[in-house]
Amino acid sequence: MKNKNLLILLVPFLLWFLDEIFLFRPTFFFVSLGLGVLIISLAVRALLKSNRSQFWPIFIITPSLFYLSFSFYSTILVNQLWMQIIFLLNAWFIFSYLRNTYYYFSFGAPEREIKLRRLLTSGAFLSTFALAASLYGLPIFLSWPFVLLWLVFITLSFILFGQFFMLTSRIEREQKIFLGINVLVLSELAGILYFLPLNYNILALVVAIIFFVLLLINRWRETNRLNWKNLRFPFVIGSIIMIFIFLSSRWL
Repeated sequence: MKNKNLLILLVPFLLWFLDEIFLFRPTFFFVSLGLGVLIISLAVRALLKSNRSQFWPIFIITPSLFYLSFSFYSTILVNQLWMQIIFLLNAWFIFSYLRNTYYYFSFGAPEREIKLRRLLTSGAFLSTFALAASLYGLPIFLSWPFVLLWLVFITLSFILFGQFFMLTSRIEREQKIFLGINVLVLSELAGILYFLPLNYNILALVVAIIFFVLLLINRWRETNRLNWKNLRFPFVIGSIIMIFIFLSSRWL
């Protein structure tokens, strides 16, 4: 117990340290990412290996995706303060994820499942923003074609939506169909937004909002609460936010 609590504290510190290293030694970037994912994988395995009912590699996806997405996002920033905030955010998320995952599967604490689902939702929203911003910002530094970036985003969209199945005991055929629909809708809209002359952070925020709305629709569908009364609020609020973003943003 004490060793595992120490591990939960140690892993975020090591990831923060790796981020700081590649900040001062850019050539260490990919080595740092590789070591970071390895540390996360070993930590998840150590925390969940006693739970025979769970396929522990699935639980590597969420923290690794969050860590990689914001690590890549930090490379296109120039503000040192924001980079430090991102490094701390990375460490905090990994700590919260490991802690809640460990307590939920080791002690069956029901309140941990609620916290874990909320953490997954907030983490997926932020990961979507960071990934979209990184992909939209890459052409500024690299001459990657649109098709390649779009294919990468399709793959990442599948992972972003698919990670929510890790707390599901059985995946139904209908869930698989709607997973494909969600991935198609998000990637198509992200592809359209790519051609708008807006800052990559603005475009990424719009993509993240679309992702969150799709996530809400999917959750209401699974709980038989998909109706206009529930849809009205997120659609109205989301539309107002995006209209405000487009009208107040500086077009390039």
